Amino acid sequence: MKILYRARRSKRSMPDPEFNGDFLELLYDNWNDFGFQTYFETHCRINGKVIELGAIRLLIDHEDQTFRYLNRMLQNGWSGEFPIPDTDYVSVPSEISFYEQISALLGEQDAISVAQRLRDASYFITTCKDPKAIELSETQGFQKSLLRERGSIKSYLDGWKVLAGQTLSVMDLAFQFYDVFGDVSKINLKFQSSIPLPHDINVLIGPNGVGKSQLLKQIVRDWLEDEIHEDPDEDQNIGFVKKPNLSQIIVVSYSPFEKFPVDLEGRKKQDLDVYRYFGFRERSTRNSHNKRGKIIFSKQAPNINTANSLVSCLSDDKRYSSVPGWPQKLKTAEDVLRTAFEFDFAAVSVSSLTSPSTFYEEDDDDILTIEDHLVKPNVRYIPVSSNTIEKLNDKALARKLLAEEGVTFFKGRTPIELSSGQRLFTYIVLNVLGAIRRDSLILIDEPELFLHPNLEIQFIDMLKEILQHFNSKALLATHSVVTVREVPAACVHVFEKTREGLRIKQPPFQTFGGDLQRITSYVFGDRSVSKPFQRWIAEQLSQRPPEVLIQMLGDDINEELIIQIKALGRELW
Repeated sequence: MKILYRARRSKRSMPDPEFNGDFLELLYDNWNDFGFQTYFETHCRINGKVIELGAIRLLIDHEDQTFRYLNRMLQNGWSGEFPIPDTDYVSVPSEISFYEQISALLGEQDAISVAQRLRDASYFITTCKDPKAIELSETQGFQKSLLRERGSIKSYLDGWKVLAGQTLSVMDLAFQFYDVFGDVSKINLKFQSSIPLPHDINVLIGPNGVGKSQLLKQIVRDWLEDEIHEDPDEDQNIGFVKKPNLSQIIVVSYSPFEKFPVDLEGRKKQDLDVYRYFGFRERSTRNSHNKRGKIIFSKQAPNINTANSLVSCLSDDKRYSSVPGWPQKLKTAEDVLRTAFEFDFAAVSVSSLTSPSTFYEEDDDDILTIEDHLVKPNVRYIPVSSNTIEKLNDKALARKLLAEEGVTFFKGRTPIELSSGQRLFTYIVLNVLGAIRRDSLILIDEPELFLHPNLEIQFIDMLKEILQHFNSKALLATHSVVTVREVPAACVHVFEKTREGLRIKQPPFQTFGGDLQRITSYVFGDRSVSKPFQRWIAEQLSQRPPEVLIQMLGDDINEELIIQIKALGRELW
């Protein structure tokens, strides 16, 4: 595989260079990272097929504008083929999947050859211990430009593992934050385990007002901050203790009261998917002066997000289909959603005025007859399923999508009416799957808000399956002891206010598969809280003896209530 630079600028439509065979071309861009211009889009063709690898940043020793240096090299007779002669340089791809895809299509040795010619920083520093690469990694250009984006940091930390054929995994994370008392507290999230119990999910639980959601917001705030802290007075003790080997953070919050950032608008970032938010808030459209829209509460936001997410699942399945072990997003979505309700296929909406053939790579009568459901006037439904990945044109769907119509599920030719809990379940499943990358962290705030206990259990089961497929982890802020019962005690963080400040503790007993009453008592101090039925018993006993009350209730009493009446009568409860 040849690696080329032809002094061509990146464009949406890019013809192949005059070259036969497999190639990777670097296309220059004027993107500026704190005075350094190192960013290159890539155009790749392997086995006659265009492959989306993402961008790469390339730093030349003692140069702040890489493309100008490469242009001078061309003028001085360089052929444009890598490696660059007589030049010290290093590179970092913007996505961890960069070398995964090359390795899947051409083999591990060819991927290593590409890394060697591009002088991949992760490979040259960690595997080769190359002195010049190590020296370049300590420069401002490396820290401010090559490691500016979170995806690039992930590639730098773990890219060598891809080239060595090692398994990627998110490590334990330590995070320091301001608690509800204004003090600095620290939490250790346990995602690694030496025992078989699942550690993919950590849970924050405790009464209202102890700062669970506040911690999630501070994690987001730290994630969105630039790695380069320009303010010398900024508190360096707050945030991740070590750089997390994460590629992305996804926030799911359908509480109407919480206000997480909805996007990266206004932040100078190339990788806008490094942070994703899903909830009832969105940014309104730009006004006539092209200023950023305001953040508004929108009932349509979940529909729009979910429709776009289903199409994103399709796009990712098409893009990464060659990667060994790629967990098909559409297949995963179908398997998970069918645990909550029965359906034949999910569909998105387009205008009925657009020809159905627009959305298919080739004419296929068997497929086109399925989508012609004019259930709504002027709306046509396009099925998006794991059986139609290669036949559907994802780019056309994304352009023509009526996202505000959301996702419709069909049984036969009839659309299904979902309950509010089932609909929220579909929002979470499709949004997480549509956005998730390898090694993501999913932050979910009070998922139990609209889910009945059975759906809560299915939700946790769903989340575990998705996380396992994508080597990802989740952190939940919740009041649900049903959720805690599905998580090992080492992953349960109980927030408690004390006279000395905030206390974060782990249950001294195993919560995984544990007793709900025991968990409730430990987390919420259940035994010390008087319940309405206990007050009713006390009032009745003030008027009559326990035996008389039990006799009066007759068959309308259970054994537990008899025990409590007798205990309260003897002042033993």
